[in-house]
Amino acid sequence: MQVLISKRVHLAIEEFYDIALQYHPALDEITVVKKMQRLYDAMESLGQYAHIYPLARYKNDWIKKGYQEFICEDFHFAYTIVENEYGEEIVLIEDACHSFLYHN
Repeated sequence: MQVLISKRVHLAIEEFYDIALQYHPALDEITVVKKMQRLYDAMESLGQYAHIYPLARYKNDWIKKGYQEFICEDFHFAYTIVENEYGEEIVLIEDACHSFLYHN
C-alpha cells in the first residue's frame, strides 16, 4: 500500500526534536537524524502491515476520528486506510505525538 504522511506529522516530529536538542545537551544532531530516519522508514513500511494495528484507545481526538495507531521510537502515529478511485488502499498518516506528550 502507498503511504501518505500529512504535513502535521512532519511538523510534530521536527518540532519535538528541535526542542529536544535545545534542552538535552547530551543529545546530538547525528543521533536525532538517525532517530528521524528510523521513524520515516517505519512509516513507509506501514503500508505492508497497516491492517494489524488496533484502533486508537487513549487519545480522545484520535478515537473520535476512528484512527488506528502504531508506535515507533516513542512516537504514536494515528492513521487511516482509505481507498482511492481505483480501489487501491492507501495509508494516510494523519497525526503524531511523542509519548511524553501523549495524553487526552
